[in-house]
Amino acid sequence: MKRKILPLLLLLLNTTVFYGSGSQEITTGIEITDTTGQTIHLETLPERITFVGKASNIVGDALYMFPEAASRIVGVGNTNQLKGDFIAVLDPLYSDKTYLEHSVGPEQIAVTNPDLVILKNFHKGSLGAAVEQLGIPVLYLNLESPEAYEEDFRMLGQVFGNMPRAEELISYYKTEREFVTERTAGVTEKPDVLFIYHSTRDGVAAFNIPPENWIQTRMVEMAGGNPIWKDANPGSGWSKINLEQIAAWNPDQIYIVAYKEDIDKVITSINSSNEWRELKAVKNDKLHAFPVDFYSWDQPDSRWILGLKWLAKQIQGDLFTDLDVEKMTREFYSDLYFLSDEQFDGEIKTRLGW
Repeated sequence: MKRKILPLLLLLLNTTVFYGSGSQEITTGIEITDTTGQTIHLETLPERITFVGKASNIVGDALYMFPEAASRIVGVGNTNQLKGDFIAVLDPLYSDKTYLEHSVGPEQIAVTNPDLVILKNFHKGSLGAAVEQLGIPVLYLNLESPEAYEEDFRMLGQVFGNMPRAEELISYYKTEREFVTERTAGVTEKPDVLFIYHSTRDGVAAFNIPPENWIQTRMVEMAGGNPIWKDANPGSGWSKINLEQIAAWNPDQIYIVAYKEDIDKVITSINSSNEWRELKAVKNDKLHAFPVDFYSWDQPDSRWILGLKWLAKQIQGDLFTDLDVEKMTREFYSDLYFLSDEQFDGEIKTRLGW
């Protein structure tokens, strides 16, 4: 995919004409129905966009796939997940933005004077409702599954007046996902895989498994593995498990993430444990950390497609001998974020440790 300059004609074609209440006057504007079923009306393409709240990095990474983002975003939520702000690499105007923490209130958001605020949809009943009460339009994105990404890209195509770019992105994710699923569709030998999130609170370490319907579980399935934990967490959030349960499962492969910690130190600690050494995955050198550049590739962030392809090569290596992980990663950042080879080498490759 190459960056395209969108002609004025296409911008006009991406608007919706609707009538003002009690008037015969026709107003040109945009009408968007978001993932919560709410419809918002904008008189023109928004020129001042603010995105905030928990999981801001997921929202920001979707927005900045559109070349118009840098010039239209004025308020940036906290996107730092230990390894720095990816948005600062993408946005040459980053120093001019207003930076907002996760605990931001509606009044602080209003100071950015936004035409539109964009949030993850779980903020609707709290932060979003308070912002709407100030008369500011709020668009809610899902960004939790392959299907949701398609819907959200189309909404962002309307927001930026760039539907061709939205369709490019949809096509990219569909093609890359099918690259994996078409090869793994007929697999009968599926290793037992465990995905765990390592967290530490008040000095106490914990291991957590994702719910059965989260992207991490689906990625293991699409990549040709058996998510051995799937039936143990039918809930809606992370669920803690102990080493005894992990030992009982004794999976063939283990993949681990630690969003707020140094994953290399976590892996070193596990490998030095006598209890962990008894596990099949550790004995066979099948305990792996998910790749991390600015953010881990397992999350429902834009990088999930990289995580899926990397995971498929780990789980079903014989089916993906032709997959060059560095090449696919370089192309991802070039095609989706317009990064040069120099930017990739300096900002992405170094964080991955390649």
